[in-house]
Amino acid sequence: MTHVLLAAAFVCAVAYLFMPAGRNRVPRAIVKTVPVALFAAIAMLAGAPVLLVAALVHSAAGDLLLAFARPAGHEETASGPDPAFLAGLIAFLAGHVIYVVLFLQTRLSDTQPLAWPIGLVMTLAAAAVGAILFRHAGALRWPVMAYVAAILAMGLAALTTGSWLLVGGAALFMVSDAILGTERFVLPAGDGRRTLTGIAIWVLYVAAQTLILFAFI
Repeated sequence: MTHVLLAAAFVCAVAYLFMPAGRNRVPRAIVKTVPVALFAAIAMLAGAPVLLVAALVHSAAGDLLLAFARPAGHEETASGPDPAFLAGLIAFLAGHVIYVVLFLQTRLSDTQPLAWPIGLVMTLAAAAVGAILFRHAGALRWPVMAYVAAILAMGLAALTTGSWLLVGGAALFMVSDAILGTERFVLPAGDGRRTLTGIAIWVLYVAAQTLILFAFI
């Protein structure tokens, strides 16, 4: 059963890449939400920790909410921040906090000797991205800074598990979100690079969640 669900998740993940933005928002939102929602179901069926299921459920909720957010570059208008984007940000932030707790409770092998240098690179990268986003995120800068802190904490917590799958998953998640933040707050509207950033964000994100799931099942 888990193999069928996993195959269905990957089919939907690939299908999402070929669904045009701006049209058929509800079907596109559903397809976007399915992969990680199925990951949560797989984790539950496999008897994985309940915190893993909870983190994946929060991520799937974030996927759904962000699917209804305003286009990149329009997170903030005269009426205030985009509610869907802010809600999606909070859902993912909660998911990262759950991952932190899960990882700190997990010891899959001895701590890797490269944990300290990798942790330093993660910290410096998060600080650099955070500094850039702080200048561009407007009224959302403090929620964005909280998010940057949460995902850095997740990355550092993954280093304590001794699992290269979890470290790889956390690192890919950080890269995906760094690109997402750059796309939404830094790149100007209509920038041709948005086509490539959208693909990169989604592929890295799904890969990150896949590695984290596989580490436990």
